Amino acid sequence: MKSLIEKIMLFAFSLLLTACSLSITPIAPAQINLKPTNTPTLPPTQTPTPSPIFTPTIPTVDSVYLRDEFDGKLDPGWTWMREVPEQWSLATVPGYLQIDAGRGYVTLQNMSNVLLRPAPAGDFQIQTEVTFLPDSNFQFAGLIIYDNDANFLQAGHAYCHSGICVREGIYMDYYKDGIASPPNFAQVYKDNKVVALRLIRTGTTYTFEMSSDGRIFFRVGNIVSDMKPLQVGLIAGQNVEGVIIPALFNYFEVTSPQ
Repeated sequence: MKSLIEKIMLFAFSLLLTACSLSITPIAPAQINLKPTNTPTLPPTQTPTPSPIFTPTIPTVDSVYLRDEFDGKLDPGWTWMREVPEQWSLATVPGYLQIDAGRGYVTLQNMSNVLLRPAPAGDFQIQTEVTFLPDSNFQFAGLIIYDNDANFLQAGHAYCHSGICVREGIYMDYYKDGIASPPNFAQVYKDNKVVALRLIRTGTTYTFEMSSDGRIFFRVGNIVSDMKPLQVGLIAGQNVEGVIIPALFNYFEVTSPQ
């Protein structure tokens, strides 16, 4: 009986030794391939673009108050003083206002076809271009700044062979209380039948300029007057000895002084 027990114990002991002699190979842990977490990508922060600063455009005032080209009709606002319809025309020479230089005078209240419109308040400039061939005493065509028949200023192309005159030339005549106040700023002008005329009011000073080409103007003279210019416009007349001749006005313009 004892030997059987010893055999059993010996067999168990041998099994134990065999188990101890076995080499155990460690198993590598299984790799778990995790999918990367989808972290939501935030859109880039939108840096607000500042709105452009709105700068209001300052309206520029057109310096031209009026420009009448005399193309077939007169602009609104004109008034004829002592109109004689058969002695003026917009059709005889298309694009021009023709006024026949008759025998009247502003101061005598008998010059016909004086074309007037309200004068701007404050400083202003008026301009025209006239074609005129004066050859008899006192024939005159040009610009007028008008208060009344006794107080006004006229500047233009004229003929005068008496007193301090230069025959055909450029003249500026200032009438105060019905009397012509010298000087008349006479300048010889006989080489060109066309002349551009300009009268400028600055305060109480009135300056006369002329140009033979309409681009380069030359100062003729200036006067100081306290008259109140109510109207501006065009005149042709003072013909005392010769035949009535036409004055052709190409345009009339009122602007702010340059």
